[in-house]
Amino acid sequence: MRGIEAALFVWREVRAGKFASESIRRIADSLSPGDLTLVSSLVYAALRRQFLWKEIYGRFLRTSPSGLSQSAGDALCIGTAGILELRTFAPRVLVNGLVQEMKKQGDDRGSRIVNAVLRRVAEEGREQMKMIEVSGGLKEQSLISGIPSWVASSWRNTWGEDGKRLLRMMRIRPYSSFRITGVNDRERILGVAREKGIRCWQSPFLSSSVRLAGTFFPPDFPGYGEGLATPQTESSMMVAEVMKKMHKGGPLLEMCSGRGVKTGHISSLFPETPLESIELSPARAKAAERELARTGMRGKVRIITGDALHAPPSFVPSMISLDAPCSGSGTWSRHPESKWRLTPEKLDSLASLQINLLKRAVSLLAPGGIVVYSTCSLLKNENENVVAQVLSEEPGLVELSFPFTGSVFRKGRPWGTYMWPELPWIDGFYMAVIMKKSGGKTVDG
Repeated sequence: MRGIEAALFVWREVRAGKFASESIRRIADSLSPGDLTLVSSLVYAALRRQFLWKEIYGRFLRTSPSGLSQSAGDALCIGTAGILELRTFAPRVLVNGLVQEMKKQGDDRGSRIVNAVLRRVAEEGREQMKMIEVSGGLKEQSLISGIPSWVASSWRNTWGEDGKRLLRMMRIRPYSSFRITGVNDRERILGVAREKGIRCWQSPFLSSSVRLAGTFFPPDFPGYGEGLATPQTESSMMVAEVMKKMHKGGPLLEMCSGRGVKTGHISSLFPETPLESIELSPARAKAAERELARTGMRGKVRIITGDALHAPPSFVPSMISLDAPCSGSGTWSRHPESKWRLTPEKLDSLASLQINLLKRAVSLLAPGGIVVYSTCSLLKNENENVVAQVLSEEPGLVELSFPFTGSVFRKGRPWGTYMWPELPWIDGFYMAVIMKKSGGKTVDG
C-alpha cells in the first residue's frame, strides 16, 4: 500500500467511526517510513480543519457538492489540505496520485473533477485561505482554527476576548511528552535519547515530564520497553499530582480509569496505598492490565470491570479520581476526528452522565474525603455546570482551593480550574477538588 492510497483508506475508516491513530497503526507495517509519514501528515492535516478545506475547494467546484461521489469528496479534502498545508510535498505529485486513485476505483468523472479543482486550489487556494483568515467574523475564525462554529460561539460567550485566544491555541500542533518518575532513570533516559538524536528535555512545569520537539512513536522511545517512560500529556499528569498534594491518608479509588495510564501514575505516587480502579469497557480494562504490567505495577492495583455508576469498591475511599467521559474538546488537536462527531445533543447527554458520576463519587467518599473531578474538555457544560449542579444539590460538599498556580491555569467561572492549551505538551483540561464534609453520608461498599 502506498502513501496516498493509504491516506484515502484511513480517511474512509475515520468516516466509519474509527480513530485515525488506530487505523494508521494497523497498516503501519505495510508502509515505508516515508509513506507512513505522508499518511499521518495528510490525514491529520485534513482532519484538523476539514470544514476549511471543504469551504475552499467548494469555491472552485462547477457542480453541487452533493453531486460528488464520496471518494471524490475524500480526495478533494485530503488534496486541498495537502496542497495548502504540507510545504514539503509537491502539489503536482499529490494531485496526480489522487487522480490515479480515482481512476483505479473506476470513478472517471470523479478523477476529472479532482484534477480540475485541485489544480485551481494549487493556483488560487492560498489567496482564498488568506481572505478567510483576515476576516474578523466568528464563522471564518472557527474555520481557520478548525473548531465547529457552535463551539466557537460557546467559547466566546464563556470567555469573551479570551475566547479568541483559545481559538488560536487550537492551531498549536501537539508534541509528545513522556512521564519518567525516577530522577536517575530520567537522567539516563534523557542521555540515551539525545545520543539517538532525539531532541528532548526535562519539563520546567513538571519534573516527571520529558518534553520532545515533535511527535514520537512511543515504543521507539528509550525506557518505554522497560516500563520507565510512559507517553502522557502534562495536563493528564496533573491529576495524580493534585491527588498527591491533597491526600491526607486512606485508600484511593479511580473511576472511569480507561487504559490505565493515569492508573499507573497514581500507583507510582502512592506505592503503599490501597488503590482500586473501575472501568466500564472490558477491552480498556484489559489494556489497563497490560499497561500496569508494562510499568511494573501489576498486582498493586485492583481493576474492577463494570459501570462506575453502580460497581462497588471493596473499601470506603478517602480520595477519588473521577476523570469523566467527555467531549475531549481540550484534546482536539491530538484527536481531531472527535470534534466533528460532537453535537449539542451529545454534549447534553455527556453532561447528564457526568453529573450522575460525580454524585456517585461523592456518595462513595468517606466523611472528610476528597474527589478530584477532571475532564479533558474546555466546555462549561461539562465542567462548571456539572460541579455547580452537584454542589447545589449536596449541601455537605465544598470546593477546595486548587493546589497549583501558574500562567497556564485559569479559574473557572466560578468553579474549578482550567489548564489552557498554551503549549504543545499541554492539552485543554479542567479539574475541581471537592471535599465531603465530615457530616456527609456514605454509601456502603
